[in-house]
Amino acid sequence: MSLKRPIDYGLEKLNGLMSDIINLAEKALRMSIESILTKIDYVEEVRRLSDQLLFMMDEASELAVQLIARFQPVASDLREIKSAIQASYDFSRIGRYAANIAEIAKMVPEGGCNFTSVRELSQIVLEMVEDAGKAYLNKDLKKADDVRSRDDQVDKLYAENIKYLIQMGGKIDTACLPSITLILRCLERLADHACYIADATSYIITGRKY
Repeated sequence: MSLKRPIDYGLEKLNGLMSDIINLAEKALRMSIESILTKIDYVEEVRRLSDQLLFMMDEASELAVQLIARFQPVASDLREIKSAIQASYDFSRIGRYAANIAEIAKMVPEGGCNFTSVRELSQIVLEMVEDAGKAYLNKDLKKADDVRSRDDQVDKLYAENIKYLIQMGGKIDTACLPSITLILRCLERLADHACYIADATSYIITGRKY
C-alpha cells in the first residue's frame, strides 16, 4: 500500500467538492425540466441552487490555485486540477441555464403551452449531463465518449424543432412561441456544457480533450 502524498489530501477535498457541485447541478436541471412539464413553480429553489453553484465554483477554483501554488503538481495531478476548474465552471453554467428554464416556465400563459417538442430533447440532455457527471467522478473515458456521441442527436432535434416552430409560427400562441424557442436554445447549450465536461474528463485521463 503506497503512502499518500501531501497533495493527495487536497485532491480528495477537491474531488469531494466536485461531487457536491455535480449533485447540485443535476438537481437544479431535473427541477427545471419538471417545472416545464408539470407547471410546478421551482424558480426560487433553482435560483438558490444556481447561486450556490456559483459560490462552489469559486471555492473549487480557489482550492485548485492553492494546490498548484503549494505542491507544484506533476503532470497528471495538474491535469486533474485544471479540469476541476473547467468542469466546475460548466456545472455552474448548467445551474444558470436551469434557472433560466425555470423562469421561462413560470411565465408560460395560464392555459399552458404544448411542450411536446421540448420533452424528448430535455430527456436526452438530462441524461447527457448526468452521464457527464458520472464520467468525471469515475474517470470513465468510455462514458465521456458516449456523452459526446449524443451531441449530434441534440443538434439534429434542435434544428428540426426550430424549423417546425417557424413553419407553424402562425398557429402557435404568440405567448408560447418565444418560451418554447428559448427553452430549446437553453437545452442545446446545456448539451454543449455536458460535452465540455466530457472533454475535461478525457483530458484528465489521456492528456487530450477528444
